[in-house]
Order: sequence, then structure tokens, then C-alpha cells
Amino acid sequence: MSDTPKTQIESWLKKLERESWQLELLVSAFTIFLLLGANTAFDEFLLGLNFKYNMSGVLSIVGLFLLIIKNSIQALIISLVIHLMLRGFWIGTIGLRSVQSSVDFEKLKYNEFFTDKLRKNGVISLDRMVVKLDEICSVIFAFSFLIVSVLIAFGMYLISFGLLGFILTQVVGLLPDAITMVGVVFAAVFALVFKKLKWMIRIYYPFYRLFNAITLSRLSKSIYYYLISKFSKNRIRIVFSTLGGIVLCLFLFDFDQHQYFPEFDNEFIAPSNAYNDERPDEDYIEKISIPSKYIDKPFFPLFLRYSPADNPLIRSSCPGFQPLKDDGINSRMGIISGDGNFHIRDKDYSNEDFAMLLRCHSSIYQISINDSIYSDLTFRFYIHPHKKQKGLLTVVSTDHF
Repeated sequence: MSDTPKTQIESWLKKLERESWQLELLVSAFTIFLLLGANTAFDEFLLGLNFKYNMSGVLSIVGLFLLIIKNSIQALIISLVIHLMLRGFWIGTIGLRSVQSSVDFEKLKYNEFFTDKLRKNGVISLDRMVVKLDEICSVIFAFSFLIVSVLIAFGMYLISFGLLGFILTQVVGLLPDAITMVGVVFAAVFALVFKKLKWMIRIYYPFYRLFNAITLSRLSKSIYYYLISKFSKNRIRIVFSTLGGIVLCLFLFDFDQHQYFPEFDNEFIAPSNAYNDERPDEDYIEKISIPSKYIDKPFFPLFLRYSPADNPLIRSSCPGFQPLKDDGINSRMGIISGDGNFHIRDKDYSNEDFAMLLRCHSSIYQISINDSIYSDLTFRFYIHPHKKQKGLLTVVSTDHF
């Protein structure tokens, strides 16, 4: 009786193995449908981050992790599409086998030499093809999620060392950012070879357990070990190297036949993003915006987008002024004492010198139209209704156009 539950589990697992193709088809189709929508939403999210934040320093590592997530989504879509196509081919092979299970070479009436070659190695039997395709499809299905879990683990690895570098920079505050980042990268690479050193294994093992938990490597480890138990490590490495080479080539090379068109924005390109009536709804304002390309009124509003990357430039133009907010993490709550009691409220920025804030911000801009420089413009802080982007707004007169 003690073996009954174990026998039932084994029987249930064998049944699942025989019918797993149904689950694979269902999961693949449903996942592809969801990932296509998620990929579009993720692209919009990443685009918004680049316009809302200055993705440098530690945030660049977060951006790299998000880029890895984006590539993971794309890799999973491609893998599942291939899996779905092969499963469809496999189902078609099974259907063909139910109609015709063998090849009648005599009925083909081919040349004897050619018929003999086909009998020996020219035609794969449907039974063998069905079994082989079923095995390939199952491996691709598992391998797809292995690739994603490995990419996510690598991203979590980068984030953990990036946060470690940020903490060391904040605590020590003595080394330049470049030296600190080089040290963090060196530590990350050196940690990968710790487990190869016998005299360091006992010191390394607790960190190994910690990073296993941080990088969620348990998700990929089981799939990896079962795969290398069936296939050699060299074959797995060849597959990974091939995929890595393809991805690297996509990054390094581009096919473009627009030979006589500039690659980057310059003064000879007519911008469409700068006009409210031409900008697509999903696009952000890059630098500057006016209502239209054609001005038929005595004045027009001019919007200048505030990029957090401009903070060092604004700070250098007003070296003696320090805003109440920091460039980075700020507390949302403030403690106010009064009547012998302490009150926790939203952080109060009403004491900010807004005039000085505006003067410092607007000092980095110089507005010129044709050969005329406008030095008497009045700026105001403004949140553009398109994508709620922050910046400065001024009104330009067209009297002297």
C-alpha cells in the first residue's frame, strides 16, 4: 500500500508526458499572444524612462536589466513561434501517417538507381519523424524558458553588483564614479571564477548561495542539468554560442540602403517631433515643441523639455543655489513639530525660491530664430499636456519675422 501513491504519481506523470503536446500548444499560443502585447507596452515603458529620468550611473544598470528583459521577451516570442510551427508540422505528420504510413516506391515508377537511393537514406520514415519531431519540440519548449531564465539571472546579477557599487560609493564617497564602477565590474567578473579556486571555495560558497537566491537561478538550474544529462555540454554550448553570435551580429551590423540620408539628427533634417500637430500620440517631445510648422498668428508658445541630464549644466550656471529637492531619492514625508507634538505630513517645498529656480533653469537656454537672438523672453514652469512632460514655456512674438 505504501507504493500506491508513488505508482499513481508515476502513472500520472507518464500520462502527462504522452499528452504534454496539448499543453505545449496551448501555452505557446497563449504566451505568444500575451507577449506580443507585453512587448509593445514594454517598449513604451522603456521609451518613457529615457525621457523621464537620467539613465546614467546606477540607473544605467537598471536600464540594462530592463533591456535584457525586453530581449528576453523577444527571444521567448521567437522560440515559441518556432515551437508552434514545428508542433503544427508534427501534427500534420501524424495526420499524414494515419492516411499513408509507408511509401509505395513501385507506384512512383522512378529510375531503379534513384529508387534504391530513396529506399536506403533518401526518405525518413514517418514513425521516426514523428518521434524525432516530438523530442525536438519538447526540447525547444524547455530551452526557450531556459534562455529567458538565464538572461533574467544575468540581469539580476548585474543589478546586485550595481547596487553594491552604489552603496560603496555612498558610504565611502572617496573614489570617483569611474574607478568605483571599474572595481564593481572587476569584482563581478572575479566572482565568476571563485568557484574554480579550491582554496576559496569555502569563502565563496555562502556568496554562491546568496546569489543563487538573488538571481533566481534555481529556475534555470533544473532545466539545464536535465538537458546536459540528455545532450552533451558541448552541444548546449554550441547552441548558446550560435544564438549569442546571432544576437551580437544584430547589434553590430545593420542592413541599410539609404546611403544618401544622414543617420543622426542635424540642422539639415526637418524635424516632425517638434510640432504638436505632426507628432504621433505615442511619441515624446525630444527637445522643443511649437504648435505647428506654419505660424499665422502674432505670437506662438514655445515649450522646452526639461531633461534630468541637464541638471549638472543648470547646477554649474548657479553654483551658489541649492534646491530643496535632491537629484535622486527624496523623502515623501516630513516631520513637523508644533504645540509640543510631532506631525508626519507630506514633504513641504513651499519655502523653495521658485524665482531663483526658474532663473537658474532658463539660464541654460538661448533662443534664436534665423539670425535673431531673443533675450527678453519670459519663462514659466509648464507640464505639457502631451505625455505630461515637464519643462519651460515661453511665448515668442512674430512681429519681427
